[in-house]
Amino acid sequence: MARKKRLVVFSIDGVPATLLQDFIGREELPNLTQLVSQHGLRQIDSVHPSVSSVAWASFITGKNPGKHGIYGFVDRARGGYDLTIPLSNSMTGKDIWEVLSDAGRRVFGMNVPGTYPPRTVKGIIIGGFLCSDLRKVASPAEVSTYLRSIGYRIDSDPALARRSKDLMLPDLRETLEKRMEAMFHYLQENTWDYFHAHIMETDRLNHFLLEEGMDSNSKYGKEFLHLYREIDGYVGELLDLLPEDSEECGLVLLSDHGFCPIKSEVQLSRYLIERGWTALAKAQPEHPLDINPETSRAYTLIPGRIHLNLRGREPAGIVAPEEFAEVREELARDLLELRAPNGDPVVKQVHKREEIYWPDGKHGPQHNMPVSQLLRTDSAFGRGPDLIAVPYDGYDLKMGLAASNTFLRTELQGMHTYHDAFLISRGVELPEARLNITQVTKYLAKALGVEPPEDMD
Repeated sequence: MARKKRLVVFSIDGVPATLLQDFIGREELPNLTQLVSQHGLRQIDSVHPSVSSVAWASFITGKNPGKHGIYGFVDRARGGYDLTIPLSNSMTGKDIWEVLSDAGRRVFGMNVPGTYPPRTVKGIIIGGFLCSDLRKVASPAEVSTYLRSIGYRIDSDPALARRSKDLMLPDLRETLEKRMEAMFHYLQENTWDYFHAHIMETDRLNHFLLEEGMDSNSKYGKEFLHLYREIDGYVGELLDLLPEDSEECGLVLLSDHGFCPIKSEVQLSRYLIERGWTALAKAQPEHPLDINPETSRAYTLIPGRIHLNLRGREPAGIVAPEEFAEVREELARDLLELRAPNGDPVVKQVHKREEIYWPDGKHGPQHNMPVSQLLRTDSAFGRGPDLIAVPYDGYDLKMGLAASNTFLRTELQGMHTYHDAFLISRGVELPEARLNITQVTKYLAKALGVEPPEDMD
């Protein structure tokens, strides 16, 4: 009887393909250099918006946000103008671990965004950074006992970076070290058909040190490179543990989005207020959606998601459904007119939701947008933004309802990009055409001899 193929996925959050190419060209990452020389480095696209929670939900389901229903790190709370954080129980459909479990495969997942609360599978799921309690992070629950025994850390402390980069860096390294300890423990404890471990620390590093880190002469340039070298060392350890025969065990390394330096953060709510689209409920807002619904025609969620305040859908909507198309076109034009203080255009594209989430008319509205579908709030469709603004690189779209200025700089140095994620694949047959992260998943299932669900993209 032929041995079943195994597959290991090692994902590294927010690592740009161009940054890896630069490090490899400088001979800084020997293990990744070896992999790339043998199997190539591909640049792939993310999703819109290019947020880790959205991109990884798209990867683990093999579906775009219009099907799985996760559109951002935060979303509208039902029945009011407030925010909620969508978790795995907000995600529609089965993830890759469930699909493979149903096919009899033994699976493992650790720290992948979109996996908390952990779903029950034939194997182990250790949830991602949205969990704050080690006792609740894993399924089966007894896995938490081991994690607590080694001092496993669900996430680094992002607040440290705003206080001190010198405090942030050892915190990142400690979190990474404990995560890798757990990864190698479970990798060697059992023979897994599908094993996926995720590093989040690179995303934190790039947010707060990308600009200085890309300058090898800067104060933190060496520290920035040091963390990438540590990860490269772990890649080497991983390679030593895996069979060399790619037909026996495939290996995929990838990121979910790219990164670029920030020119300015853009407080989009402030711009919408200035253009008369959004009105404050009070002079000093108490929460990020503290708007006056009686005079607000639209409001924004991060990053660049715009919702019309639609009558019959929003609890106190004022835009009539029959005016939806006209009002949305007007708002899109206003977004494209946004200019930075130096005259640069800020918004590169404004997408209508049906154009990128339901281009085939399935699972959402047709292009003529029937009112009966437009007002739905009980589905992945109902949670979707009406417009998605895509900025030019360097202009980081925020909410900023209480901001006094549209443009400002904070401690953040790096922002996510759509076009510069990376993919290295050994032993998984992929098409030559350029891919986005959503499209990779079905090929992983096929590599394991499992037919992917029909609704995967």
